[in-house]
Amino acid sequence: MEISSIASCDMTACSYNMKNQCHTFAITVGAHAECDTLYYRAKRQGGIEETEGKIGACIASECKFNERLECQAGRIDVGSHEAHADCKTFEPRA
Repeated sequence: MEISSIASCDMTACSYNMKNQCHTFAITVGAHAECDTLYYRAKRQGGIEETEGKIGACIASECKFNERLECQAGRIDVGSHEAHADCKTFEPRA
């Protein structure tokens, strides 16, 4: 099982975002497919530039890519939704 990665993130106000890429070791995707790792910049840049963001845990159990609380999408996109970050790859189970 491979750890899914973050293809893009348009939450430029997040401390882990550099040039629309996530640079933290792993995010947690919450129950409503929101990024629970989003940290609004408080004059601090976070993350490690050489690191490609991954999905550490996904508790969006209604997503078809969720298998035993792990993301199996391969790569996801994270984007703005009502002032917070959501997994844009989320697809409801059939």
